[in-house]
Amino acid sequence: MAGSRPLPSHGDLLPYNHAVAGHDGTLSDPDGELFIKPCVQQEIDFYEKAFRDHPEFASLMPCYIGTLELNDATDVNSLNEQLPAVADRLSQGLKEEAVLMAKAAAAKAAAEPAGPHDSIRWKPSRKITTNKSVVLENSTHGFKKPNILDAKLGRRLWADDAPLEKRKKFDELTRTTTTGSHGFRIAGMRVYKGSDNPEELDPDGFRVYDKEYGRCQVNKDNIVQEIGKFIFNDRAGIDKDLGRAIAQAFLEDLMRVEKVLANSETRMYSASLLFTFEGDGEALRAAIEQTNALASDKTEENEIVREGDITHEKLGGIEISGPIEGDIKVIELMGDVAADGEEEEDDELSNLPRIYSLKLIDFAHAEWVPGQGPDENSLFGVRISANRTITLRPFWEWRFHVPHTLSQSSSTAGSGATVRLVSGTAERDGTELAQNREYTFPRNTRSKLLTYTGCTLEASGEFIDNVAQYASPEDSPQLAVLNLHFALQAQRKAAAAKADDGHNKATPGPRVMVCGPANSGKTTVVKTLTALATRMGGQPLVASVDPREGMLSLPGTISAAVFGTMMDVEDPAGGFGVSSTPASGPSAVPVKLPMVYYFGREKVEEDAQLWRDLTSSLASSVRARLAADERVRESGLVLDTPAASVAKGDVDMLMHAVSEFAVNVVVVLGSDEIYGQLQRRLENEKTTHGEAISVVPLSKSDGVAEQDKEFMKVTREAAIKEYFFGDSKRTLSPFTQSVSFDDVAIFKTPDDSDFYDTQQALEPAEISAEMSHWTLAAMNASLNDPPETIRRAPVMGFVAVADVDEDRRRLKILSPVGGRLGNRPMVWGRWPEPYINLLG
Repeated sequence: MAGSRPLPSHGDLLPYNHAVAGHDGTLSDPDGELFIKPCVQQEIDFYEKAFRDHPEFASLMPCYIGTLELNDATDVNSLNEQLPAVADRLSQGLKEEAVLMAKAAAAKAAAEPAGPHDSIRWKPSRKITTNKSVVLENSTHGFKKPNILDAKLGRRLWADDAPLEKRKKFDELTRTTTTGSHGFRIAGMRVYKGSDNPEELDPDGFRVYDKEYGRCQVNKDNIVQEIGKFIFNDRAGIDKDLGRAIAQAFLEDLMRVEKVLANSETRMYSASLLFTFEGDGEALRAAIEQTNALASDKTEENEIVREGDITHEKLGGIEISGPIEGDIKVIELMGDVAADGEEEEDDELSNLPRIYSLKLIDFAHAEWVPGQGPDENSLFGVRISANRTITLRPFWEWRFHVPHTLSQSSSTAGSGATVRLVSGTAERDGTELAQNREYTFPRNTRSKLLTYTGCTLEASGEFIDNVAQYASPEDSPQLAVLNLHFALQAQRKAAAAKADDGHNKATPGPRVMVCGPANSGKTTVVKTLTALATRMGGQPLVASVDPREGMLSLPGTISAAVFGTMMDVEDPAGGFGVSSTPASGPSAVPVKLPMVYYFGREKVEEDAQLWRDLTSSLASSVRARLAADERVRESGLVLDTPAASVAKGDVDMLMHAVSEFAVNVVVVLGSDEIYGQLQRRLENEKTTHGEAISVVPLSKSDGVAEQDKEFMKVTREAAIKEYFFGDSKRTLSPFTQSVSFDDVAIFKTPDDSDFYDTQQALEPAEISAEMSHWTLAAMNASLNDPPETIRRAPVMGFVAVADVDEDRRRLKILSPVGGRLGNRPMVWGRWPEPYINLLG
């Protein structure tokens, strides 16, 4: 800010010439540090409450100094009285400068004839009749050649007290401009060297676009290209790389604006977002280089680095990596917040050149509305403008994670985040995306989109993401999976050919088992091989004997199902979730019908014998289906397995699965140890069909994310919630029943299975409050069956114990369908853990 320097004379004050929209009468000092604009009391009240009670919102606004009465009696003493919150932080010279500017504004206001107030007929005007000004720090100060874009927010532009004629005019503006389609409109824009025609440039070299540009020339079809003129400009030395870095910085700030607005209860009409960045490419690169050099020095000293005029929050900055001509990427810098009464400790930091700035401005029709929720009118435009475009080259991957705790600001806070394939081809785990369709990925989704041909994606919402770039297809881990698919497809064709010849009808297609250590990407490979097979017209049978996740079922189960149709791209589990079964109601894709067995524990070693028994039962069902269905038999089997560790002796577990499912192809991901042991043990083995068993090593993809405990817990709870209540696309209403203790048969698994005894596989449960919030498995068995039969029976469905009333001896139970619960035994396992907030 201003320091000690000669004061400008009254005649030195200049009209503010960087305004691209808004009302007349704004003033600036010769150095451009102060910005004084006429305002109404409502805008003053909004500023003051923001800086007093809402510091996070205030950080989006230009730095607010205060307000001044526009009259000749204004002096330094009255300035101290009018600006008590900041008076101690303003130098005497700056105060005297502000006084001069206030008097200049008063003189201008007095010279204007006051027009009659007409509450019936509204007359558009760029002038405000007022005796007050708001004093702000100039957001465009510090730039050499500031490019400025004013984006008017909201589809509704008029406040409640607007005359009818004004409402009609603004509604027509909404209907005919991007205000209606996108929720924002370019109200004005100026671009340094924005034209090759000198006649289109002002004396400072800027091309200025007035309000008619955004009203008449910009529409929903060309708005992206028109905004591109603001950022990308080879004439000014701003090439694609530099422009992308600026766009990315603005995107990060827009996402923060979205967060703050969604957590604030306001109503703003005709507010704007003011985008500013250094429009001279040479100056911009120099500013980035200087800022990052200083940032590097100060990081070592654990000091705060200043970026532009950003305050209060951690925001995105820009870094050039390597030589100044090199690649550009985004880093994070900190704004400087000085304590009251303190001077800046480092003049070098305060004198850094500006790079970019994004501010929320124009609050003449804004107010705080406690209890009425966020301003969805303004948020709509912010969310649309925060859409981002991702361009992928062949075999590149866009890896993303939608956080499980989306901020209330997210454009899809209730349902996740949205992606649209604009051009090219892309797929998620083998399932193709359709062009120009919006896909919504729910919270806690971790996945990737891959392209073989190159594509352009448009994404909105909250993503934690990165692009995996490969110099050639040979470098992509997906190439090995693709080659494996073609090898399996050759076996399927061979099986079909033998069946057509009338020979070896009992020989199925490939039975491939995917295994590996924890966090190796096993399930993703299984989904990809399944999806690719269905795209080729196959109907593979897919099985999972990993109880940690649950395929087409709840965690704690093992299951199998035929996949004869496409998988649900939007499913957090990538088509393996409960949303793809009839239990979760209508589905966007054909549902799958799984055979499910209830293990009721997290880890195989917690009851290894039971896991073996259930795996054998599931394998028996798989063999029966393969024998009975020719299309399924030719397509074969894809088997997912639990995470394995040689140190824990898990190779025996894998060998059991190989034997029971007659596996003839074993894929080992990311473990030379597991591969070596299986290779040795299977080298001379044959399947029950007389086939040799191939063991194929694959490298683990560098994009595999660690599944931490919190992620897995949220995933389990989401599956249970979806089973009973549906998801963002479909709402289910489970039946609630109150039943007597005596009318249900509930068994529990022993707490300690170290002394495994088939006669003690289950024991009658003593119903108590401890059972509250647990999920029980309803078994396809009779009440008269022995415990070991009940324990190994398939699952019919699940119920949730909402409450236990021990005094009245009654249970409150949720079930997906109505009907009596007492005619089927239910099993209370040891995992997944109780879901306390299922009803909350």
